[in-house]
This record gives sequence, structure tokens and C-alpha cells, in this order.
Amino acid sequence: MTARTRARTPRAGWPVPRRLALVACFAVGACATSDEEPANPEPAVLRVTESGGARLTLALDRDALTTAGTAALRLEIESAESDSVEFPDSEDGFGEFAVVRDEAAGDRLLEDGRVARGREYVLQPFLPGEYELPALKVVLNGSTEVLTEPVAITVESVLEDPEDAELREIGDPVDMPVPWWWWALGGAGLAAAIAATAWWLRRRKAARRASRVVTPHAAALAALDALLAAGLPGPEQLGAFFLRLSDIVRRYVEERFGLRAPEQTTEEFLAAMAKSPSIQGDHQRLLRGFLELADMVKFAKFAPRREEIDASVDAARRFVRQTIPDDLVAADKDRGRSAR
Repeated sequence: MTARTRARTPRAGWPVPRRLALVACFAVGACATSDEEPANPEPAVLRVTESGGARLTLALDRDALTTAGTAALRLEIESAESDSVEFPDSEDGFGEFAVVRDEAAGDRLLEDGRVARGREYVLQPFLPGEYELPALKVVLNGSTEVLTEPVAITVESVLEDPEDAELREIGDPVDMPVPWWWWALGGAGLAAAIAATAWWLRRRKAARRASRVVTPHAAALAALDALLAAGLPGPEQLGAFFLRLSDIVRRYVEERFGLRAPEQTTEEFLAAMAKSPSIQGDHQRLLRGFLELADMVKFAKFAPRREEIDASVDAARRFVRQTIPDDLVAADKDRGRSAR
């Protein structure tokens, strides 16, 4: 396989719709940059790599920063919906840059039936100097590799002249008499600080515990409510609507049952589901009908009736509610009785 790579800038012939879409998506990552370095309105580096029918886009909001700043990196690959996608592992950083944030971006359904999948990273340098962001690899279907080009990045020190920076010599100790009431006042202040710190740590721990108690079924039901709150789609938006609906169900299945549903094709997912002892037969049939209809809408341009759209949403909601763990159902009933 021969990869064809070409570098592009947003100002030299980049199609307006794609350019605006990338700039809009990139604004989210740019919010993570430091306050002293304002985010660029357009990516400083924009590279496109095409290989094997897939298109990989690298967007970097800056190619020069200080040791106190960060840079937002976005990778987006356009390929068939049936492709499985593995983005670069950022645990050990990228070359001379640490990765302080790594999160998935939303999928987009393209006009040609393909899907654009994205991932966003926030990079932080270690030391000043001239560095190179290494080539990053995205793997399709476990074997096909699509590589970006290396990118040169300049990292400057926050010191005016780091070469001449020197530490001053430590002076001789100076004796200073301390009145007794200073010790009393300091002890009282220390006790108050300890008490305030303990109170703050308890509050923070309680807040973190509360924020972590978001069960998979609660997140899925909230996402379904948000999808319906936007209103039922028109004929042009049916594909995007069913893409989002199936994504909610697939993510719930992954978090609830441990199946890697978002990264599998419908056929792969149904085969894995059939082997799973955790999903009952009636739930498997419910999911099969729901996902097959979603594929018909997305790829066969099938236009379902209003009652079929309502039935699909109802099937997704019933599947989530019927697969809530028994212990959580019992806990909800206990909380309801205690509230009365």
C-alpha cells in the first residue's frame, strides 16, 4: 500500500466548508491553552494524509509556544462506517511532549456515507528548544496504518534570557527575636488552617464521590432525553439522528456489559452479543432489529415513518431500562420508600 501525503494550510485552497468545520471543532481543544497565550482563530498546522481510501487530518493550533503553555492537537480520520479505528496511545506522551488531556471527539456522518471520527489531545512541553512532534499512527481494522507527517514545534523559555539566569548566593543567617505572642498567634492560625483544610478536603471528596456516581443507564437515558429534546429530524437529518441514536446504545452496551460496541461494525457487534451470556435472548432480538433499521437509514437512505422512528427510540429506552442491574433497582426502590 502506498500512502500519498500532502501538507495544506487553511489559506491555500482548502475547501471552505471543510475549513470552517475544522476551525469550529478545533476551538474546543484551543480552550485548554494557557491564559498567557491566546488561542489562534485557525490551526497553525493543518496536514492531510490519504491512504487506502481513508483520509487522516492533523490540526495543531500552534507551532510555537512557551514552556508554560500548551498546544491543542486534533486527529480526524474519514473512512467507511464499518471500519474499526484505533487512535495513537498517549499514555507515554508524543515524543518530547506530555499529553495532559486525551478525549474522543464526536463522530460525523459525511455526505458520501463515510464517517469522520476524531480525537483531541492537549500537549505540554518539558524544556525549551526546537522539537519535532513525531509521526502519529491511526490503525484501521487492526492492520491498515495511516501516518501523519512529523511537525516541527518551537518551545521558548518563559525567562527573558535563560542562558544568563543564575541563582543568587545564600546570605548569612540573621538573628531575629520573636515575641511570645507571635507563637500564640501562629499556633492559632495554624490550627484554623488545618481545620479549614480538613473541611475543604471533605467537601472535595464528597463532590468527587457524587460526580462519579453516574451509572451507565442514567447517562444513556439522559442522552436519549437530550436527543429527543432537539425535536424529531427532517428527511435530511435522519442519517445523523440514527447515527447518534445507535451511538448512545452502543456506548451503553460497552459500559454496561464490557463489549467494545462503538468500535465494531453492526455484524461484528451482533456476533459478539450472541456469544455474551450477559445479554438475554429477547434483548438481543430487540437490539438486532434496532441496529439493522439504523443501518438501513444511514447507508440505504431508507426513510422510516414517524411511528418507526418512535418505535426505534422506544426500543432503545426499553433496552436500557430493562438491563439496569437488580441491585440498583432495589436501591432506587429503597430510596423511594424512605422519601415517603
